[in-house]
Amino acid sequence: MLLQTYIPQTPLSGFVDLFWYLEGYNPSHSKELTLPDGSIELVINLREDKIKLYDRENKDQLRTYGSSVICGPHTDFFIIDTSVETTVMGIHFKPGGIYPFLKMPVNELHNIHVSLDTLWGAKADELREMLLLSKTVDDKFRTLEESLIKLASRPLILHPAVSFVLNEFLSLPFKRPLSDVVGQIGLSQRRFIQLFKEEVGLSPKLFSRLRRFQEVLKRIDHAKSVNWLDVAIACGYYDQMHFIKDFQAFSSLNPTDYFSRQGRHHNHIAIHD
Repeated sequence: MLLQTYIPQTPLSGFVDLFWYLEGYNPSHSKELTLPDGSIELVINLREDKIKLYDRENKDQLRTYGSSVICGPHTDFFIIDTSVETTVMGIHFKPGGIYPFLKMPVNELHNIHVSLDTLWGAKADELREMLLLSKTVDDKFRTLEESLIKLASRPLILHPAVSFVLNEFLSLPFKRPLSDVVGQIGLSQRRFIQLFKEEVGLSPKLFSRLRRFQEVLKRIDHAKSVNWLDVAIACGYYDQMHFIKDFQAFSSLNPTDYFSRQGRHHNHIAIHD
C-alpha cells in the first residue's frame, strides 16, 4: 500500500491541512466505519468512476455517487465501501477551509455527501481528467494545488470572528467555556452562530463537542491500556456517563468496544461481515 501526503503552499495552506494519495489499499473487509471529526474531505476516485457508501440504517444497502465527492462536515458516522477505493486521492480541508470554494453556506452540507459535479459542474470532471493524465504522485499534487486555487469562488479569507474562535477551539478545545470565547468577539451570540455555521458548517457548540471527542481518540490511539475515567476528565468531561453518551452518539460504539477494534487510523473501524 502506498500513502503519500503533501501540504500545499500559501495561501492554500491556510485552508487545507493536506492533500493525500492512497494506492493499493485492499483490506480483507469491504466496509469501514468512518467517524466524524467536523472537517470536510474532497475524495477523487482514480480507479473507478464511482464512490459507494452504505446506508447507516441498512448496512447492506449501497448509495452510489460520482467519481468525486465532497464529504460534508459530519457529526454522524458513515460507512464506506473499501472495494472501489483502491486508488484515491483527496483534500483534507481545515475547519472552515472549504468555504471560499463554495457558492453556498457550508452548513447545507452537514451530514451529507455530494457528487463534486453538483457543486463545481464540468470543472469537477476536468480536474479528475487532469489528475489521471499526471504521471507521478508529485505531479498529481501539483495539478491539484494549481487547480484548487483557480476554483475559489470567494476571497481566501474567513470572517475574523470565525478565525479567532477556531484558533481558540483548536488550541484549547476543552479548556475554556464557549461563552468565554464568544464573549471576546464583539458580535451577538445569534449573529456569531449564524456566521460559524455558514463558514464551518456546524454550530460552535457542536464543533467543540466533536473536537473533544477527537481529542479522546488521539489520546488512546495505539495505547496498550486505557483508564477511561482519567481520559474523560483530562478531555473536559464532567463525568464518565457524559463521556460515554457523547462517545456513543458520535461513533455508535461504546469506548471499550472501539478500543478493541482500532485499526489503521483512529477514525476508521473495520466492519467484518
